[in-house]
Amino acid sequence: MKPLPQRVKDFADINNLFKPEQTVLLAVSGGIDSMVMLHIFSELSRHYEIGIKAAHVNHQLRGSESDEDEKFVISECRKTGIPVFVEHVNVKEYAHEHCLSKQAAARILRYQSLEKIRLKTGAHVVATAHQADDNAETVLLNILRGTGIRGMAGIPLKRNDGYVIRPILCLTRNDIESYAEKHDIKFRNDSSNLSLVYRRNFLRHKIIPVLEKRSPHIINTLNKIASVMRPVSDQLRDMVEEKLASLVRKDNRGIIILDVKSLENISEFLRNEIFMEIIRGMNIEPTEKKVDSLCRLCSMPSGRIIEIGGSISALKDRERIIFKKTEKQISDIQHLEIGRNYEYQGYKFSIGEPGPVPKVMSGTGEVEYIDADKLSGPLVLRPWHAGDWFIPLGMRTKKKVSDYFTDQKVPRYKKKTIPVLEADGSIVWVCGKRLDNRYKLTEHTKTAIRLAFQPQY
Repeated sequence: MKPLPQRVKDFADINNLFKPEQTVLLAVSGGIDSMVMLHIFSELSRHYEIGIKAAHVNHQLRGSESDEDEKFVISECRKTGIPVFVEHVNVKEYAHEHCLSKQAAARILRYQSLEKIRLKTGAHVVATAHQADDNAETVLLNILRGTGIRGMAGIPLKRNDGYVIRPILCLTRNDIESYAEKHDIKFRNDSSNLSLVYRRNFLRHKIIPVLEKRSPHIINTLNKIASVMRPVSDQLRDMVEEKLASLVRKDNRGIIILDVKSLENISEFLRNEIFMEIIRGMNIEPTEKKVDSLCRLCSMPSGRIIEIGGSISALKDRERIIFKKTEKQISDIQHLEIGRNYEYQGYKFSIGEPGPVPKVMSGTGEVEYIDADKLSGPLVLRPWHAGDWFIPLGMRTKKKVSDYFTDQKVPRYKKKTIPVLEADGSIVWVCGKRLDNRYKLTEHTKTAIRLAFQPQY
């Protein structure tokens, strides 16, 4: 059998992972897989025109243990003369802010950091140390999760952007351990890899050893399944992306809106894959259960909501499904002073000083002018409540705010985020939507006040 460095080179050539004279940025955690990859590429760089650099991401999850990993990687790279670059990320803070698991947050931040280092160093690709056993575990995990055909393709040889490659997927854990022992390669053990709390570890330490006793070639078999399914997965991804372009759009606040009506003419199989891709795009683990819930939501009455995970909810709104972060009902009451600007629940609100009546109105809905003389009493910005009423501009009779939203077909997910401007207990403006007729400019208006209500982003 060929030496491991040559096997990796042949594997990379067959799958076009990198080209001669390119620089490969090696993602080195300090564990056995990445340290062996570092050694292999160090050997390859002596015989082929391959530039190598190393990157280490400190996730700061294991206190001093994480810091010792960083020191170890820096020390080992310096011994071999390989330039190493380090990034620190705050996984716990990111996970809390985005309502993600620590594992999901760490994965996102890790790839962001590696791409940042790649661009900074001018490297062409980033190599991660995923190997054949990792791939077999991923295939099994995806089958158990019910992630469909694309899940059975396992770990991609390249990520979609083409800048991340997996050059040692051709090596098993036994290959790597034997190579490390033969070449006396030092490495660090991550204590979290022993915890059976994590599904992958439970599968690795409890399930796969039992399977290997009955089927010694199970790792190879699962990798062959992944190899067969990769081209199928690639074609399916292209089909899904083509459909998504016509079915899904994002508004200016990043909210995803899916056209349910158009799904009716799509096969159940492809529809399920579309839901899978939408879930993946929100950095949420796709499962059969979540897809089934979304399929049922399509036929539910308007207003039904289901939780997808990671603080993301899906809302049925007429012929659409709205995917958005689950937001709390606006609860703050903002007391206002004329001539000041405010930030309120993701919006910018301003109330100007009395000035000349404008000759031209904005016509956007985000800016309105009112008669300054008609404004009196305490001014507040607050959430609207059931029973609130106003007299919409151009009308003479009262109308409930809730009825106005219904008539205007304002999506349910947006209703909760729209506040009202109140003066002395009366609604002046349903912000960004409609002014109250009692405060409009007339031929008798002497001075006007400009109101503005716009998203912060």
